Parts: sequence; C-alpha cells; structure tokens
Amino acid sequence: MSTQGVEDCVVVGGGWAGMVAARRLQQLGCAPVVLEKGNVEGGTGNVRISGGLLHVAWESPDADPAAKLTRMLNETDGEIDPAVAKTIAEESTGLIRWLEAEGVDMRPKSDAPYARWALYPHRPGMGRRLTDEFGPDRAMRTLYSRFRNAGGDLRLATRVTQLELGAGGAWRVRWRHGDEEGGITTRAVVFADGGFQANPELLARYVGPNAGLCLLRAMRSGTGDALRMLTDAGAAIVGVGRVYGHVLSRDALHSDELWPFPPLDELCLRGLVVDRNGTRFPSERDTVEGLVTRLARSDDPRGFAAIFDDALWETAGQDNPFGMAVANPELVKRGGHFVSAFDVPSLASQLDIEPEAVRASIEAHNARHAARPIKTLPYHAARVIAGITFTMGGARIGGDAGVLDCDGEHLPGLYAVGSTAGGVHGGPRGGYIGGLAVGATLGLVAAASVQRQRGAAGHTPPPTSASHGTRGRP
Repeated sequence: MSTQGVEDCVVVGGGWAGMVAARRLQQLGCAPVVLEKGNVEGGTGNVRISGGLLHVAWESPDADPAAKLTRMLNETDGEIDPAVAKTIAEESTGLIRWLEAEGVDMRPKSDAPYARWALYPHRPGMGRRLTDEFGPDRAMRTLYSRFRNAGGDLRLATRVTQLELGAGGAWRVRWRHGDEEGGITTRAVVFADGGFQANPELLARYVGPNAGLCLLRAMRSGTGDALRMLTDAGAAIVGVGRVYGHVLSRDALHSDELWPFPPLDELCLRGLVVDRNGTRFPSERDTVEGLVTRLARSDDPRGFAAIFDDALWETAGQDNPFGMAVANPELVKRGGHFVSAFDVPSLASQLDIEPEAVRASIEAHNARHAARPIKTLPYHAARVIAGITFTMGGARIGGDAGVLDCDGEHLPGLYAVGSTAGGVHGGPRGGYIGGLAVGATLGLVAAASVQRQRGAAGHTPPPTSASHGTRGRP
C-alpha cells in the first residue's frame, strides 16, 4: 500500500524477472506498481521466445548449492561476483517449488540436469511468432493473472523515462503512456527491463562499433533504459561488452522462419568460419557465447560463412541437446542459404570468394584439427550471422540484488535483476550461467530485500515457497 503518496515499490519491466519480483513482493505484504513498456499481455521479454529451460550453470535449480556455486565459478572463470554467486546458489534451491505454487507448469525436456525443468508445453523451434499455447507464454500469463487477481497495479504501454532522487531519500520514477506523462514516488525501485541488445548506439559503445549490424535475436524491449538511468544515479557498470546468443543463418535478417531457430552453433565451432574474403576466423576455442561475442565485435558482422563437410552436416548439424529445431534439416527446409560442392573451387564460386583463399583456410583448419578435418564430400557452406539475444553486464549488484556505486556502497532503494544486473554472466569464454532461473532467483531475492528495507511484517509463504535460505525467509 502507499503511505502519504509514497508507493511501496515500483518494478520497471513486466517480463519474467520483474513479474517474479512483483508476485513475491505481494506475498511479502508489499503493493508494487509494475510499469511495462510493451502493450502485450504477458509482456515483451525474451522469455517468450525462449526454449523455457530453467538451470543454474547447467545444473538443476534444486541441485546442491555447492555444486551450483562451483559450476558458476567455472563457467565464468571466476568473474561472477562471489556474493552474487553465493546468493544464486542458495536461493535458487526453492525456485521450482515457488513457481509450482504459482501455477507455472514445468516438465522435463530430457534427462540432462539442465533440462529437468522446462516451461510446459515445450516451445518448439518455430519461427518468429508468439503463441498462447506454449509454456513460456503460459507462464507469463499465469504470473500476470496472479498479480492482478491479488489486486496488483500493472500498467502496460508505460515506459519509464527518468529516475530522480527526491526529498527524504525517496525516488521519483517518471513515466510516459502515449501522450500522458506522470511520476510515482517510491522508496524502492526494482529494475527488470532487460539489457540493451535492441539499442544499436549502446551496442556500438560497449560491444563493437558494428555490433548493431548483428541480428537481433530477441524481443525489441531491451533498449538499455535501466542502464542509462542507473548510470545517472551513480551505479557502477560492470561486465558490459559480451553478449549471449546463437549463430543463425544470415537470411534470418529477412526471413521470419529462420528466427530465432535453427542455430548453426556447432557447425561453426567444429567446422570453419571464414570472412567474406575467405580468411579463416578462429573459433575452435570458443564457447557459443564467446564466438557470438567475437563475431559481434568484428568489423563486418554480416560477412561470415560457415564451411563444413558432409560428416559434420550429418553429426553437428543434427546436434540437439536442448530439444529445439536443428540445422539439418531445418536450415534447408526453411529456405536458409546453403550450398554444396564436390570441390573447393565450386564451393568458393557459390560464396563469391577466391578459391585459393577458401582452400588455404580449409588447409589451415585441417592442420589444427587432424581429428575432425573437413574432407568428407560433398563440402557445404552457409552464410551466417551472430544473433544477439541479450547483453551481458549491467549495474553492479550485491548479494541482496541491491545496486552498488563505484565504491561498492549500496544506492539505497535501488535493485536490479535479470539482464539489467551486472556481475552475473561473463568471463573470457562467455560465461553464460542461465537466463530464466537466474533472473527469477534474483527477482525473489530483490523482493525479500525490499521487504526488509521497508520493515514490513512479511507474509508467511506456503510450504511451496522459494524460502530456502535466509534471504527468502519472511
């Protein structure tokens, strides 16, 4: 409830992490206001195009906290903030129970630990279209419905434009809804409006001068509004410059059937990537995230092609660990660029590259990878592009999801979750530790922190609550 015109909390962004935070705030006795810039029921966050997997560094969220902590440190080569890693490891343990209590349906996609919990019905690797029938959309509609049924104030098509520090330490959140403008005074703001992958200017500033030429493999809501406002408020910005995504057909730039699937990741990592001159682009030491980041940082992100032989096409091309669409056969079926030849000159001709350049790159690849040479005829090639799903890095947070300044001190009342938060993903190899489970966990943590900040007598959650460690316990 509001006190003398001051709201309990404002949640900026009605996507996955924001709505988890909002629902948990309600359970803890707060009355948050959710401001969502999109005008779509269920929000415009990336969860809606995701495969729906919930994992923490490829471990199940309900796995042993020590195992999750070790995996997070390994995946990020120690770059994840230690306090944040400890919080995620501990507080994610009760996440599945909390989501189940909210009515979110999750079922295994496979026997792998990272696929033990996936939003159900499982979303197949379809093209660019949102449907109400699959798990990610159902989960978001469920959270929206639960929030509204509990009396929540959720405002669609309302974009937050400015954050101001007011009298007595309260924050003034400025918003715009069409031609209408206004403001909300609050003691706490949870920023959950994603990264800046849909902002070419910020991509150029933080990732690479031509990163804006990459494919936006994401919803268009991540424009960096939170990054701008938190920077102006004095937040430290950490970990920016890397991205999460997949390598897709370059034809996905104009074909909805090739967006956001199928990925060509393994064909690039195990095969050969060349630029438009036929020069080999080293990729063999990369993770998918590392390769996508380096392609995005290149001078010519739209000038690459993957070259591979028939053996790779029949193996890596059918690699399907996440239960989604795969390159072989979906790339061809959906009309993506794909050429074949029984000799190098013919393949190079179809790529408009000098044959000797292609031959030299294949020879260099084979010399480095004697165990997986490109030699089984026919040769194949596909023009590819880095597809950016979200940007890594953002506002530095502590273990309570509170935003920190450059001296490591809290900015009172400010919190960041999801892709707005920095110090989570990262490291020299890309360091992706999971989107949905991590974002939701930080949403729960931020809600508990807001409740402590305001001194509310928290709502006692049901046995299926996410309350596992001290932060989640009301």
